[in-house]
Amino acid sequence: MMEEVEKLCDRLELASLQCLNEALTSTTREGGKAAVEKQIEEINEQIKQEREEAEARLRQATKSSERSTSGGGGGSKNWSEDDLQLLIKAVNLFPAGTNSRWEVIANYMNLHSTTGIKRTAKDVINKAKSLQKLDPHQKDDINKKAFDKFKKEHGVVPQTESAAPSERFEGLVTDSAPWTTEEQKLLEQALKTYPVNTPERWEKIAAAVPGRSKKDCMKRYKLLFLQGKQVVNISWSQDMRDTR
Repeated sequence: MMEEVEKLCDRLELASLQCLNEALTSTTREGGKAAVEKQIEEINEQIKQEREEAEARLRQATKSSERSTSGGGGGSKNWSEDDLQLLIKAVNLFPAGTNSRWEVIANYMNLHSTTGIKRTAKDVINKAKSLQKLDPHQKDDINKKAFDKFKKEHGVVPQTESAAPSERFEGLVTDSAPWTTEEQKLLEQALKTYPVNTPERWEKIAAAVPGRSKKDCMKRYKLLFLQGKQVVNISWSQDMRDTR
């Protein structure tokens, strides 16, 4: 049950959680339980649909990229599905502004790829450009699938992504400082971008919310999580009493 509650916190906007909580307090026990179960069912169906769409689009993108790079030169090197996902992960790990970004991405791929094919900066640039032809929803789905695979396969992330963010943001804002609407939106987006079990999750989330420390973000999340627990508190507690 707690896993389902956390899904509600991660997937629903704060306003949606509050609306659901209000609906629960103004209806019967059976109605409240049905509302929660319906919301959880919709979220699970949405997650399943996103996963299926991401898999289909990734397969399509892989086939398209293989056809577009069938000529000569560096771009003709075969791109397996694993290498394509590895490229997407590298692009996310080393965003625009990284020094010698494409050389860093190429080195990262050469270090982690299992195909033995050496990529150059030109190779990864050409492939990244081909991926840009996808619409935003396709890219979001592929990015999520790639990152999910990354966190399952690796227990750590490159050192360039660690240490510095937590030191830089720690203690910049006091706990008493109120959260602005923009900060709240950034936090909610970061919670979705970096789901549970993401390596260095809270360092990444803090880095996505300028001016907020890891500690601030964790406290804010706990508050949202408690609000989410209140959403299902009525039906859950009544069900527990009924089983006694």
